[in-house]
Amino acid sequence: MAATRLARSLVTISLAAAALLASAAPATAAARPAAAPASGATVVRTDVDDFSYASWDARYEVGLDDDGRARMRVTETVTARFPDVDQNKGIVRGLPTSYENAWLDTRVLSVTDETGADVPYETDDEDGLLLILTGDDDYVRGLTTYVIEYEMRDVILAADSGVDEFYWDLLPLDSTQRIDGFTAEVAFDETMANRMTGDARCYAGYEGSTDECELIASADGSQLDIEANELSPGEGITIAVGFESGTAVQPSARQPDPVTDTVPAIAALGGLGLSIAGWFAVSSFKKRRRTASGIIVAQYEVPDSLPPLLAAVIVPGAKDPIPAEIIHLAVRGTLRIEEGTDAEQPRLRRLPGGRIPDPLDGEALDALFAGADSDGVAELPSASEDFAARMKTLSQRGTEVAVSRGLTTKARSRGAMILQWCAIAIVLAGFALGLWGIIAGRVTALPAFVAIAFGAFLVLLSSFYSFSKHTVLSAEGAQQYEHLMGVREFIRVAEADRLQMLQSYSGAERRQDGSANVIVVYERLLPYAMLFGMENEWGALLEGVYASENRGATWIGDPSSPFVHGQLVAFAASSHASATYSAPSASSSSSAGGSFGGGFSGGGGGGGFSGGR
Repeated sequence: MAATRLARSLVTISLAAAALLASAAPATAAARPAAAPASGATVVRTDVDDFSYASWDARYEVGLDDDGRARMRVTETVTARFPDVDQNKGIVRGLPTSYENAWLDTRVLSVTDETGADVPYETDDEDGLLLILTGDDDYVRGLTTYVIEYEMRDVILAADSGVDEFYWDLLPLDSTQRIDGFTAEVAFDETMANRMTGDARCYAGYEGSTDECELIASADGSQLDIEANELSPGEGITIAVGFESGTAVQPSARQPDPVTDTVPAIAALGGLGLSIAGWFAVSSFKKRRRTASGIIVAQYEVPDSLPPLLAAVIVPGAKDPIPAEIIHLAVRGTLRIEEGTDAEQPRLRRLPGGRIPDPLDGEALDALFAGADSDGVAELPSASEDFAARMKTLSQRGTEVAVSRGLTTKARSRGAMILQWCAIAIVLAGFALGLWGIIAGRVTALPAFVAIAFGAFLVLLSSFYSFSKHTVLSAEGAQQYEHLMGVREFIRVAEADRLQMLQSYSGAERRQDGSANVIVVYERLLPYAMLFGMENEWGALLEGVYASENRGATWIGDPSSPFVHGQLVAFAASSHASATYSAPSASSSSSAGGSFGGGFSGGGGGGGFSGGR
């Protein structure tokens, strides 16, 4: 029964480390209680969009500027019917800022009332709209008139049908207000009037509607009037007027330009690809520095100068070295693992007279037994920030000693640096092209510019890794790495092959004591099997050797007790599964020829937004 209890204590030696991690982690802050609702009268919130328009009258004056590009001046006179309560301070009118890949250069000229007196307002940009927020802190009630004047350019589109078109949404479809009466006057200057094709359409209804409305032309045909009544929220009016091809000079932003619209995005992908290649170059560089002779020979001995704490630094991906170091010190006779007062918490007993193989092992003993009692017994606590901090420092000492003994050094990967410089050059060139497109007013350049900006950020961020010095093995470190790989090979090969190595003349001769004691060899390699993640196989093998010799492990518990079947396997499996020791710690649609049919309500530019404030 004593042996069984001892087995349980061995299984939990590293699980104690897991408990340490849990206890050392900072406590989660207590949840804050929800704030109590303020006392007092209930506040009734009203919907600022809950009003209507008694009338909406607009005049559009469309012409050509000195450069032959379309310009438009709009005067909207809207009379809002606000409720007779303190709900609204004004209206919000949203104007589009782009149309078919080109900026409209939307400018607000004035906001007045029906008498011409200025109405206070402010503007804001949001989701491709220039928002005009009228009013101040005073509430408005009843019928209130606003006269809004603004200008735009490039409102004429070269349609796919081979003509130029003024295809414009005269009302915002994104609105929740009813309009009792609507009128619009669309006037063209003499040059444009002379180039009208005679094709004109008016579409009314919800977005997508193909229902046509009546257009009333002036005597000379230069002005078209529209009238509609009782428009429900969301119903719009769209006009499409055809002109001869080339009537209005199109902005360069509407012409395909892969240099600004596509190349920056490709440059972003290329730069990121080279940065990723740089990371692989660093990995390859580290791997090359682990090569000495390139020949791995099976080894069944590890020099005293390579304790697990140091070996874990040399071997990439090595498991937590603290449990392995404890077993290493135990099989070397410097301590014994015993069952503690709590069956789930083993303890360590320091043995007098034991030879300390390496100074780093001495530091490990000092750290493990810093809190030992007068008999040299140290418990492995389930919760101790001090013990966790000592173990973390001990693990870091392995890294420091590797540097001081010349086994590791810092170096840069030349290949990674070259790749990273190429990546930086590519993204900077792409960024310059994308910026050029934005400055030129190309709306289509925005997606590529966003891509190259994000790509440039990631490339520059990755430079910290590619240009940094990385910890790599020195020539001596590479030799020790290959030796440890030979030990792993010895652990991996079949039992018959191992015994043949140990019983050979050369194999026995390499033993300092001139023998090939299988138990000693297997015990001393157990900590390194734990580092390699091969403790299950090696523990089972060592168990079989103990059984065949009808003896137990002298470094576990009572030396006189027989080795219990399965206890080493369970211990080894749990040791590296334990947690690591650590201390606390506005949309627009392209025209397909709406001026001669095939159009629909909401299919043009303009429109925008209307709501309350």
